[in-house]
Formats: sequence, C-alpha cells, structure tokens
Amino acid sequence: MKDSKFIGKRLFKTAFTLAIVLTAFLAASCTSIPDTVPDDPHQIIQLAQNATDQGNTKLARYYYEQLLEKHGNEADIYIEANYELAHLDIKKKNYDEAVPRLDQILYIYNNVAPGVLPGKFKKLAAIDLAKVPEAEVTRIRAEKAASQEVQQ
Repeated sequence: MKDSKFIGKRLFKTAFTLAIVLTAFLAASCTSIPDTVPDDPHQIIQLAQNATDQGNTKLARYYYEQLLEKHGNEADIYIEANYELAHLDIKKKNYDEAVPRLDQILYIYNNVAPGVLPGKFKKLAAIDLAKVPEAEVTRIRAEKAASQEVQQ
C-alpha cells in the first residue's frame, strides 16, 4: 500500500514537471520570429493567418508587415495586409493604429474604379471602423489632421 502511494506521488511529480517543461517549450516556440519569410505573397498570407488562428498576434503582425515590405506595391496585397493589421488592432482596441489604416483603405476604395480591388475588404474595413466608438474616431482623425497641418 505504501509503495503504491509512493509510486503515485512520483508519477504525479514527473507528469507535472513534464507538463511545465512542455508548456515552457510551446510558449517559447510560439513567440519566436522566423529569420526568413517566403517570397510568395500567398504563402506569407497563409503563415499570417495560421499565426492569427493560433492566437500569436505578434507573429501574424510580423508576417503582414513583411508582406507590405515585399509586396506593398501590389494594390490588392496592400489593401489586404493593411486591413489585417487594422483588424488585429481593432481586436486589441488599439484604435490609434487601426483607424488611420481603415480610413486609408476606404479612401482608396472610394477613389478607384469598381471591381479593381477585392470588394470584401471595403466592407470589412467599414465593419471594423463601426466598432470604434465615434468619439475615438473623431479624436484620432482630428489629431491626424492637426499633425498634417504642422508638417505643411
């Protein structure tokens, strides 16, 4: 009887230690940023979406920023990457970063011929912008306008 309690405690301690080590390993592996990023924009988007699905917004943000850096001159990629970055900011209520991106996306859609860009991002940008309290939108836009006046 004594031996079975001893073995049970020992197994419990071993399992507990193993669980802690695995958790630490997984946490460390989830936060690492890769040294290289694929050249194909669709692969980068997939990696970013996978990171988002896994709750790793830091990694997702990294991939979307890399996408902008590598393929930001392509209008559809530019729109998608900026929308996804804004969407990540909306989720974290980081409105100061999200609102200018969403405004820019809507501005682009309002000044391009219909059908040139994927329509879903115009709708998604409007939906995300509507999630921001109106007072915040007004404040952010006013600060941006004041900043632009100072630069001129």
